[in-house]
Amino acid sequence: MKISVVIPIYNTEHYLSRCLDSVINQTYENLEIICVNDGSTDNSLDVLKDYQKRDNRIHIIDKPHVGAASARKAGVQEATGEYIGYVDSDDYIEKDMYEIMISHAQNEKVDMVTCGCFLEGNYVTVLLDSVDGGLYPKARMPYLRENNIYRRGSRERGVSGSLCRKLFKSDLLKKVQMDIPEQITIAEDGVCLFNFLLQCSSAYVLRKPLYHWVIRENSVTHLSLEKNNDYLVKVNHAYNYLTTLYSHPDFTERMREQVEIFIVELLFLGINKRMGFKNRNMIWIDPCWMDKIPVDSRIVLYGGGELGEKYKKQLLHSRPDVSLVGCVDPQYKKLTNDYMEVCEPDRLSGWDYDYVVITIKDKGKALSVKSELMESGINESKIIWQEQPELYWKYIEAEGLNCGMD
Repeated sequence: MKISVVIPIYNTEHYLSRCLDSVINQTYENLEIICVNDGSTDNSLDVLKDYQKRDNRIHIIDKPHVGAASARKAGVQEATGEYIGYVDSDDYIEKDMYEIMISHAQNEKVDMVTCGCFLEGNYVTVLLDSVDGGLYPKARMPYLRENNIYRRGSRERGVSGSLCRKLFKSDLLKKVQMDIPEQITIAEDGVCLFNFLLQCSSAYVLRKPLYHWVIRENSVTHLSLEKNNDYLVKVNHAYNYLTTLYSHPDFTERMREQVEIFIVELLFLGINKRMGFKNRNMIWIDPCWMDKIPVDSRIVLYGGGELGEKYKKQLLHSRPDVSLVGCVDPQYKKLTNDYMEVCEPDRLSGWDYDYVVITIKDKGKALSVKSELMESGINESKIIWQEQPELYWKYIEAEGLNCGMD
């Protein structure tokens, strides 16, 4: 059974070889590798042509730059495999990813298989779909659809919106992918997946990381966080499309709640990061974390970057009765700027302080850092970490939305 792997490429010449090597060296060899050069202005096309000479499974589509969604459509149109997978050109995959995923697709006869990933940034984190792993036959699909964007009773993603961690039945994906309007350039992955789950009759959730999602400063994903005066218009394009699905016979009120919470999330993201406001992240961190700090305390912040800066700004403005000793982070060389000096964590041993405040939102990372600090000899009572869910969750959960048993 053939798998068509669609790889959209835009100015990733320095990462493309790693990506292509991970695909052509898959233990599952019956692949059709469709590389869509989306108007790259660097040497990406030359890299593709060199690899095409070495592996005749590689097909190149060279088109003007429009965007990742358009590139995916171009690749899907050319795909001849029974299943289709996506890989972003600055990411890479485990050598047995497609062997494992196609075995589940064939054995269980499902329309989609989804897996976890390694998120590689300042830290490496394993991200898994939070819904239960295993087979979702037709009778269980309502549960998966209603826990797709957020798992019921949780703020976690039920199924990752990324199309790259999936294997899709080709004929069904083509219908869904080609139906996505070109003007949707925000959350297009999640929109496509939401519709696919509504249309498909079975799925398999593999709670195993097989994909490597690499975060880099000049990636398409990162650049999409920059100033965008049309952000609200683009969110509205996604919302308008999602509302067209409301009339589907399998669409439920619970799914509508998920859609509306998702749009709220996108709007908060716009206010904090994407609309070009001078005061970025103005409703990002709830200042209630400072309630835990006694008067006249000496504070060290663990974690730099924008998060560390936000904690420092709140502390200096709202708690003049405490003093900031310094900030530490393993990535200190990259994070020091005009607003805040960041030092290596080893400096903690030479400082006099009362509390270390962990300025990390991700719970898994924060608890890992807390464990490391305790292993280094810091008493747990001197470590402060405040869970920081996005502000809108307070109101959503207070009204009983997104709650109840799985």
